[in-house]
Amino acid sequence: MISALAFAVGGMWFSGTASAGFYMREEARPMWVKADTNCDGYLSRREVYAEDPQLLGGFDAADVNRDGKLDLGEFEILLISL
Repeated sequence: MISALAFAVGGMWFSGTASAGFYMREEARPMWVKADTNCDGYLSRREVYAEDPQLLGGFDAADVNRDGKLDLGEFEILLISL
């Protein structure tokens, strides 16, 4: 009985996490499109600052591959971290 309960709770947690990730991408995309003013598929520091100066504080932590720009996945990390 305990195993079944643990499995059920774990399954609910996992499905909640997966749907939260999907929801985040859907919510981040309009902001991303608006901020990507040069339409190159990345956000520079200048674009992030223009979108919301407070977001710039988390730029370096979100820039996982350290290329000086954010892709959509890194932008989601930035939004989640604040």
